[in-house]
Amino acid sequence: MTKQTTPDDSLEGRLQRKASLDGVYITKFRQVLFRHGLTMGLVALVCLLAPTANETIQWSTASFLGDYPRYFLVGSMLVIFFLGYLRFSGYSTNGRELFWLAYLLFISIVEEFAFRLLLPNFLMIMVGVIPATLLSNLAFAGVHFFTLRWRLINCVGAFLGGLGLSRLLGNTEDIILVVGVHWLVTFLNTPTAPTKQAVQ
Repeated sequence: MTKQTTPDDSLEGRLQRKASLDGVYITKFRQVLFRHGLTMGLVALVCLLAPTANETIQWSTASFLGDYPRYFLVGSMLVIFFLGYLRFSGYSTNGRELFWLAYLLFISIVEEFAFRLLLPNFLMIMVGVIPATLLSNLAFAGVHFFTLRWRLINCVGAFLGGLGLSRLLGNTEDIILVVGVHWLVTFLNTPTAPTKQAVQ
């Protein structure tokens, strides 16, 4: 049995500010994919052009490259948890939802590499560690404000959550671990792809 969603279950019900007269709610998977996923992917690609990118990626993936079977095991356990959560919660586990899980992994990878790793490591050369961390996470929250039309309070939450992930990366120097945490939190926040049209 597939769980029936209501407007409060979709992205617009929990996260988005009200649409303006000529604005729209982000209520379809393809809107999220093109507005947010494409934007974040392009940001990550630009960040890869930073002169510090190669060295930064090398030290932050050293743990993964040294013990990748353990990471794949943990990743497989996460997928099993996600599927179990969906089934237990009454959601469908069809191909569309599996694609949503893959999208959440993609967005976790590009956001963490861009805003927790590459951008702050480039900025810290010019402004120092703390300002670089604050600026990169402010940019991270700002992108959500414009692409997904999040409410300000949710963007503040994204900013604070980003600071927490930055701290985790600083303590572990393991970007793959941070990606996994991001993937888990993002799934728990939005476990299923948006499907409903907004009820105004």
